[in-house]
Amino acid sequence: MLMGIRFKTYPSDDQGLVLSQWMGCVRLILNAKCKENRYLTTFAQKYMPLKTYAPIDQTYSQYKNLEIFYWLKDCPSQIRKNSAVNGFYTYQKYLKKECGKPKRNKKTDKGNIHLTKEIFKFEVYSGSVIRFFIGSKTNNIGYLVFKSLRGFKTPIYIRLYRA
Repeated sequence: MLMGIRFKTYPSDDQGLVLSQWMGCVRLILNAKCKENRYLTTFAQKYMPLKTYAPIDQTYSQYKNLEIFYWLKDCPSQIRKNSAVNGFYTYQKYLKKECGKPKRNKKTDKGNIHLTKEIFKFEVYSGSVIRFFIGSKTNNIGYLVFKSLRGFKTPIYIRLYRA
């Protein structure tokens, strides 16, 4: 069973800078969701009946305050949404005892971005060279080029890692 395909791309310096900024936005939202979960858990332990959990949601709109987090507007909303949803699902897996408690990500950790298909597309450039467009209409990094050694279907989602 094919679980995933790895490709190596070489973004330009400008593209790498934008990807790093997007990874910082993802880290901010995940860390804020971890803080929120910790606060709500402490609240539930003090003021709610035993064996009840604080309500955890997928919202991220409270972090869109342009006075405090003015640089979040440079990150596409799909990426912000995906990071909030990933934090929610990780916490749900923790409650089912399938994984450990979500923890804060350090700035020194290698970052990653979860992209759904509304924010990327593939185009055949020439032969086995494929262009990979990342971004939305207003916030994009342009095309990344990579060479495919074998054929593949267009994926549902992609996870980009920092090397």
